[in-house]
Amino acid sequence: MIESERREALDHLIRALEVEYRFILYYPRLERLMPDGDTASKVRTLGQASLRHAETVSQAILALGGTATVPTVEPLPDPLDLKALFRIQLKYEKLALWLYTRAAALVPLELAPRFGELAREEERHIKMTEDILHRLHTAEG
Repeated sequence: MIESERREALDHLIRALEVEYRFILYYPRLERLMPDGDTASKVRTLGQASLRHAETVSQAILALGGTATVPTVEPLPDPLDLKALFRIQLKYEKLALWLYTRAAALVPLELAPRFGELAREEERHIKMTEDILHRLHTAEG
């Protein structure tokens, strides 16, 4: 792996770690605020995936010789607007998809399949977040 690709991969992975940590502490609270059990389950799934993705990304950063530091957790807005929050979440899911797709092309071959899988998961998370937004709009009436 050439040094410029290693640095670019590390930059993308560090950014991905920041994205995964944005709301990681708040998923249990957000889950409780959902209008129904199915929507709450989707939020729980997003939270669990963020934990798994953060672990995978941290391991890859270390394998590439970088430092995986815990990013700052973004505070929840006050007052809490769930639709606005999940619109932000949707942007983060799309950003994560791009970062993982790019990382898969940059990391060593032994790491690439992990990021291909993470990218596919992000595609599902985008659909899930869109569904959460739809349900929040519907619940509001």
